Amino acid sequence: MSINILWVYNVCIMVIKRIIFDILLFLSVFIFPWYITIIISFIGIFAFKNFYEFIVSLSMMYSIYLIFGNKITPFVFSLIISIVYMGIQVLRRYIILYKNEISY
Repeated sequence: MSINILWVYNVCIMVIKRIIFDILLFLSVFIFPWYITIIISFIGIFAFKNFYEFIVSLSMMYSIYLIFGNKITPFVFSLIISIVYMGIQVLRRYIILYKNEISY
């Protein structure tokens, strides 16, 4: 059983890219304005497969910058973000760029 060295190298590089992107995303929640964090989150959802950090980061951002008296609770906002995430994953199937990459 031989392992292709190039495949292992590519997987390691992809994991390192994702870790660096995750650190940037979670730091942006605390450092950057909200619109930059949302842009970074949407870049991540299209750059990586199964980017669940999208849901976590936007829920964290909402909880941190929550205005009291708002009618939307963090739970409802997390539910809305989860529905948006699932909708984007469905739309990714129809984008030509992802036709060969995504297999469900």
